[in-house]
Amino acid sequence: MPTIRIPGALRSLTNGTAEIVVDAATVRDALVELDRFHPGLAMKLLDAAGSVKPFIRIYVGPEDIQSLHGLDTKLTERDEIAIIPAIAGGSDA
Repeated sequence: MPTIRIPGALRSLTNGTAEIVVDAATVRDALVELDRFHPGLAMKLLDAAGSVKPFIRIYVGPEDIQSLHGLDTKLTERDEIAIIPAIAGGSDA
């Protein structure tokens, strides 16, 4: 079954769990299943229309889902899904 890798910034919503195995055929299904296990997590990743928020990237293996079929990207049993929140900040110096 596919595995979702949870970034550190969202692990407080998964009781510290870094990887969650889901039974899902698409990335959308995987996020629904993830939210079923950890209610409220999907609202951190998706906007009101159900699209991935602009500051979130989701990868299946090395590929950004936006370069595939978005949330409808098909998954295999061995796929790893990585959720990557945007990183901002730093210094001009």
